[in-house]
Amino acid sequence: MTDLIPGLRRYRWREKDLVLHEDHRWVLVLIADAQERGLLPKPVRVVLFDRHTDAAEPVALTPVTDVASVYDCCANELSVHDDDWIVAGIRLGLIADVFVFGVDDRMGDLPKAVGKFGIFGRFEMPGSLGELGVRAREVLDWTESPILLDVDLDCFAYAYRNHVKAWDEELFEQEFGPGREMFEMFLDRAGMITVCREAGCCGGEENADRIWELLRGKLLAEAVEVSG
Repeated sequence: MTDLIPGLRRYRWREKDLVLHEDHRWVLVLIADAQERGLLPKPVRVVLFDRHTDAAEPVALTPVTDVASVYDCCANELSVHDDDWIVAGIRLGLIADVFVFGVDDRMGDLPKAVGKFGIFGRFEMPGSLGELGVRAREVLDWTESPILLDVDLDCFAYAYRNHVKAWDEELFEQEFGPGREMFEMFLDRAGMITVCREAGCCGGEENADRIWELLRGKLLAEAVEVSG
Protein backbone atom coordinates (compact mmCIF):
# COMPACT_ATOMS: atom_id res chain seq x y z
CA MET A 1 0.00 0.00 0.00
CA THR A 2 2.85 2.43 0.68
CA ASP A 3 3.81 2.55 -3.00
CA LEU A 4 0.38 4.07 -3.73
CA ILE A 5 1.32 7.18 -1.74
CA PRO A 6 1.60 10.20 -4.08
CA GLY A 7 5.14 11.33 -4.87
CA LEU A 8 6.79 8.51 -2.90
CA ARG A 9 10.58 8.28 -3.15
CA ARG A 10 12.66 5.95 -0.99
CA TYR A 11 16.12 6.63 0.41
CA ARG A 12 18.52 5.03 2.87
CA TRP A 13 20.34 7.11 5.46
CA ARG A 14 22.88 5.18 7.57
CA GLU A 15 20.87 1.96 7.22
CA LYS A 16 17.61 3.74 8.15
CA ASP A 17 14.57 4.09 5.90
CA LEU A 18 14.09 7.68 4.72
CA VAL A 19 10.90 8.31 2.74
CA LEU A 20 10.03 11.45 0.77
CA HIS A 21 6.37 11.98 -0.15
CA GLU A 22 3.96 14.78 -1.09
CA ASP A 23 0.95 15.16 1.25
CA HIS A 24 1.42 14.94 5.00
CA ARG A 25 -1.58 12.79 5.89
CA TRP A 26 0.02 9.83 4.08
CA VAL A 27 2.69 9.61 6.76
CA LEU A 28 0.17 7.59 8.78
CA VAL A 29 0.40 4.82 6.18
CA LEU A 30 4.19 4.90 6.41
CA ILE A 31 3.98 4.73 10.20
CA ALA A 32 1.55 1.79 10.14
CA ASP A 33 3.77 -0.07 7.67
CA ALA A 34 6.90 0.58 9.76
CA GLN A 35 5.11 -0.60 12.91
CA GLU A 36 4.01 -3.77 11.12
CA ARG A 37 7.65 -4.37 10.11
CA GLY A 38 8.93 -3.74 13.64
CA LEU A 39 10.83 -0.54 12.79
CA LEU A 40 8.68 1.65 15.06
CA PRO A 41 6.80 0.96 18.31
CA LYS A 42 3.02 1.31 18.44
CA PRO A 43 2.21 4.01 19.32
CA VAL A 44 5.34 5.94 18.36
CA ARG A 45 6.57 9.24 19.74
CA VAL A 46 7.14 11.79 16.99
CA VAL A 47 9.59 14.67 16.66
CA LEU A 48 8.25 16.88 13.89
CA PHE A 49 9.56 19.94 12.03
CA ASP A 50 6.64 21.83 10.49
CA ARG A 51 5.45 25.41 9.96
CA HIS A 52 1.87 24.33 10.75
CA THR A 53 0.37 22.57 13.74
CA ASP A 54 -1.71 20.01 11.78
CA ALA A 55 -3.69 19.49 15.01
CA ALA A 56 -7.27 19.96 13.80
CA GLU A 57 -9.93 17.48 14.83
CA PRO A 58 -10.79 14.95 12.09
CA VAL A 59 -14.44 14.93 11.03
CA ALA A 60 -14.82 11.14 11.18
CA LEU A 61 -12.58 8.16 11.80
CA THR A 62 -13.20 4.49 11.17
CA PRO A 63 -11.13 2.14 13.38
CA VAL A 64 -8.11 0.70 11.55
CA THR A 65 -6.75 -2.83 11.71
CA ASP A 66 -3.92 -2.92 9.18
CA VAL A 67 -1.93 -0.85 6.69
CA ALA A 68 -4.65 -1.13 4.04
CA SER A 69 -7.31 0.30 6.37
CA VAL A 70 -4.99 3.17 7.34
CA TYR A 71 -4.55 3.89 3.63
CA ASP A 72 -8.35 3.96 3.18
CA CYS A 73 -8.66 6.34 6.13
CA CYS A 74 -6.11 8.75 4.65
CA ALA A 75 -7.72 8.54 1.22
CA ASN A 76 -11.35 8.90 2.26
CA GLU A 77 -11.64 10.40 5.74
CA LEU A 78 -8.78 12.82 6.41
CA SER A 79 -8.70 16.41 5.24
CA VAL A 80 -7.10 17.17 1.88
CA HIS A 81 -5.62 20.20 3.66
CA ASP A 82 -3.39 17.83 5.69
CA ASP A 83 -4.31 19.61 8.92
CA ASP A 84 -5.82 16.77 10.99
CA TRP A 85 -3.43 13.85 10.57
CA ILE A 86 -1.70 14.21 13.96
CA VAL A 87 -4.90 13.99 16.00
CA ALA A 88 -6.13 11.20 13.73
CA GLY A 89 -2.89 9.28 14.25
CA ILE A 90 -3.21 9.55 18.01
CA ARG A 91 -6.88 8.54 18.03
CA LEU A 92 -6.15 5.57 15.76
CA GLY A 93 -3.44 4.34 18.14
CA LEU A 94 -0.52 4.93 15.77
CA ILE A 95 1.05 8.00 17.41
CA ALA A 96 1.87 8.98 20.99
CA ASP A 97 3.31 12.36 22.06
CA VAL A 98 4.29 14.77 19.28
CA PHE A 99 6.88 17.54 19.55
CA VAL A 100 6.66 20.16 16.79
CA PHE A 101 9.49 22.59 16.02
CA GLY A 102 9.14 25.56 13.67
CA VAL A 103 5.41 26.25 14.16
CA ASP A 104 4.32 29.67 12.90
CA ASP A 105 4.10 31.80 16.05
CA ARG A 106 0.65 33.12 15.04
CA MET A 107 -0.84 29.69 15.67
CA GLY A 108 -1.93 29.50 19.29
CA ASP A 109 -3.61 26.09 19.46
CA LEU A 110 -0.71 24.18 21.03
CA PRO A 111 -0.02 22.51 23.38
CA LYS A 112 -3.04 20.26 23.00
CA ALA A 113 -4.08 17.13 24.88
CA VAL A 114 -5.46 14.18 22.89
CA GLY A 115 -6.44 11.52 25.37
CA LYS A 116 -3.37 10.68 27.46
CA PHE A 117 -0.98 12.09 24.86
CA GLY A 118 0.04 15.65 24.03
CA ILE A 119 0.98 17.77 21.04
CA PHE A 120 3.55 20.42 21.91
CA GLY A 121 4.80 23.11 19.54
CA ARG A 122 6.63 26.38 19.30
CA PHE A 123 8.32 28.60 16.73
CA GLU A 124 11.90 28.09 17.88
CA MET A 125 14.21 25.47 16.47
CA PRO A 126 15.73 23.04 18.98
CA GLY A 127 18.84 25.15 19.44
CA SER A 128 16.66 27.76 21.19
CA LEU A 129 15.90 25.61 24.20
CA GLY A 130 12.75 26.74 25.91
CA GLU A 131 10.16 24.54 27.59
CA LEU A 132 9.53 22.51 24.44
CA GLY A 133 13.22 22.06 23.81
CA VAL A 134 13.58 20.55 27.25
CA ARG A 135 10.57 18.28 26.68
CA ALA A 136 11.86 17.23 23.28
CA ARG A 137 15.22 16.35 24.82
CA GLU A 138 13.41 14.37 27.52
CA VAL A 139 11.62 12.27 24.91
CA LEU A 140 14.94 10.60 24.28
CA ASP A 141 15.10 9.65 27.95
CA TRP A 142 11.47 8.52 28.31
CA THR A 143 11.93 5.42 26.22
CA GLU A 144 14.60 3.35 24.57
CA SER A 145 12.18 2.67 21.72
CA PRO A 146 12.85 4.35 18.36
CA ILE A 147 11.11 7.62 17.55
CA LEU A 148 9.76 8.86 14.23
CA LEU A 149 11.60 11.90 12.89
CA ASP A 150 9.25 13.70 10.50
CA VAL A 151 10.06 16.83 8.48
CA ASP A 152 7.67 19.00 6.49
CA LEU A 153 9.73 21.03 4.01
CA ASP A 154 7.52 24.08 4.62
CA CYS A 155 9.26 24.36 7.99
CA PHE A 156 12.09 25.90 5.97
CA ALA A 157 9.91 28.41 4.11
CA TYR A 158 8.41 31.72 5.21
CA ALA A 159 5.54 33.97 4.17
CA TYR A 160 6.33 37.47 2.88
CA ARG A 161 3.24 39.54 1.97
CA ASN A 162 1.44 37.33 -0.57
CA HIS A 163 4.43 35.13 -1.31
CA VAL A 164 6.06 32.08 0.24
CA LYS A 165 9.84 32.02 0.02
CA ALA A 166 12.29 29.18 0.57
CA TRP A 167 15.05 29.67 3.11
CA ASP A 168 18.44 30.35 1.60
CA GLU A 169 21.65 28.89 3.03
CA GLU A 170 22.38 31.96 5.17
CA LEU A 171 18.94 31.94 6.79
CA PHE A 172 19.17 28.20 7.32
CA GLU A 173 22.42 28.57 9.25
CA GLN A 174 21.06 31.47 11.32
CA GLU A 175 17.77 29.80 12.24
CA PHE A 176 18.63 26.11 12.30
CA GLY A 177 22.39 26.00 12.82
CA PRO A 178 22.23 26.10 16.66
CA GLY A 179 19.80 23.15 16.60
CA ARG A 180 21.95 20.89 14.43
CA GLU A 181 23.35 18.90 17.36
CA MET A 182 19.90 18.05 18.71
CA PHE A 183 18.63 17.22 15.22
CA GLU A 184 21.47 14.73 14.90
CA MET A 185 20.38 13.19 18.21
CA PHE A 186 16.89 12.77 16.77
CA LEU A 187 18.38 11.18 13.64
CA ASP A 188 20.30 8.70 15.76
CA ARG A 189 17.19 7.73 17.72
CA ALA A 190 14.88 7.53 14.71
CA GLY A 191 13.52 4.17 13.63
CA MET A 192 12.46 5.86 10.40
CA ILE A 193 12.77 9.33 8.84
CA THR A 194 9.93 10.79 6.79
CA VAL A 195 9.98 14.00 4.75
CA CYS A 196 6.85 15.65 3.36
CA ARG A 197 7.25 18.00 0.38
CA GLU A 198 3.88 19.80 0.49
CA ALA A 199 5.03 21.94 -2.42
CA GLY A 200 1.91 24.09 -2.22
CA CYS A 201 2.90 25.24 1.27
CA CYS A 202 6.52 25.82 0.20
CA GLY A 203 5.57 28.30 -2.53
CA GLY A 204 5.67 25.85 -5.42
CA GLU A 205 7.54 22.88 -6.84
CA GLU A 206 10.81 24.74 -7.39
CA ASN A 207 10.87 25.96 -3.80
CA ALA A 208 10.15 22.45 -2.48
CA ASP A 209 12.98 21.03 -4.58
CA ARG A 210 15.31 23.80 -3.42
CA ILE A 211 14.50 23.15 0.24
CA TRP A 212 14.93 19.38 -0.16
CA GLU A 213 18.36 19.86 -1.69
CA LEU A 214 19.28 22.30 1.08
CA LEU A 215 18.11 19.83 3.73
CA ARG A 216 20.01 16.97 2.10
CA GLY A 217 23.16 19.03 1.74
CA LYS A 218 23.14 20.30 5.32
CA LEU A 219 21.69 17.39 7.33
CA LEU A 220 21.13 14.28 5.21
CA ALA A 221 24.13 14.21 2.92
CA GLU A 222 24.47 10.44 3.26
CA ALA A 223 20.96 9.79 1.94
CA VAL A 224 21.00 7.51 -1.11
CA GLU A 225 17.91 6.98 -3.26
CA VAL A 226 16.90 3.37 -3.68
CA SER A 227 14.41 1.63 -5.95
CA GLY A 228 11.62 -0.75 -4.99
